[in-house]
Amino acid sequence: MSQPGQVDKQLAALEQAIMERAENLAQEFRDKAKRQRDHILRDTAERLHNAEEREVLAAKAEAERHFRRVTQASELKLQGRLDQLRWELVQTVQGRLGERMQALRLDRPSYREWLKKMIHDAVGELPEGELTAEVNADDLSWLGTEWSDLITQAAPERSIRLAEKPTWGSGGVRLRTADNRAQVDNRFEGRLARMEAQVQRVILQQLFPTDINANARSGGPQ
Repeated sequence: MSQPGQVDKQLAALEQAIMERAENLAQEFRDKAKRQRDHILRDTAERLHNAEEREVLAAKAEAERHFRRVTQASELKLQGRLDQLRWELVQTVQGRLGERMQALRLDRPSYREWLKKMIHDAVGELPEGELTAEVNADDLSWLGTEWSDLITQAAPERSIRLAEKPTWGSGGVRLRTADNRAQVDNRFEGRLARMEAQVQRVILQQLFPTDINANARSGGPQ
C-alpha cells in the first residue's frame, strides 16, 4: 500500500475517533443536563410541596385560632348568663330572709330568746356605762312590761334603758351609749348589711354545693 493511502486511513480513523469522542461528550452533557433538569424539577416540586404544606398548616392554625375564639366567646357568654342566673337566685333567696324574720317574730318565745342573744352580744362590744335600747313599734308594745326581766337574763351586769320612741326595722334591737358615740345595730337590717357578703356565700354554698368559694354555714337569724 502506498504511503498516501495509509495517511488517508489514519486521518479517517482519527476523524472517526474524534466524532465518537464528540458524540460521547455530547451524550455526557445531555445526561448531565437531564440530571440537573430532574434535580431542579424535584427541588422545585419539593419547594412547592413544602410551601403548600406551610400554607395548609397556616390555614389550619388560623382555623383553630378562630374556633378557639368563637368557643371562648360562647363559653364567656354562657358563663355570664349562668352568673346572672345564679345572682338572681341568690337575691331571691336573700329577699326571703325578711319572711324568715317575720316568722321568727311570730314565735314569741323563740324571738325573745334571740333578742336576749342580740342584747348580750351587743353589750360585749360597747363600753361601760348606761345603754339605751331601741326596738320597732310592734316590739315596743310588748317589751315594755318584760324589759326588766329580759335585761336581767341577757345582761344583768349592765344598765340598759328601753327607749320610749320606736325605731324602724323588721325586728331586733339597736343598743347605743348615752352619748351616742358608740352603737351596735342588731336589728335585722343592720345585721344583714354587715353580714351581706357572708350571707350570700352561705346561700351560694346551699344552692351550689360544688362552688369552692362558698363556705359551709346554715341557720336563720344569728
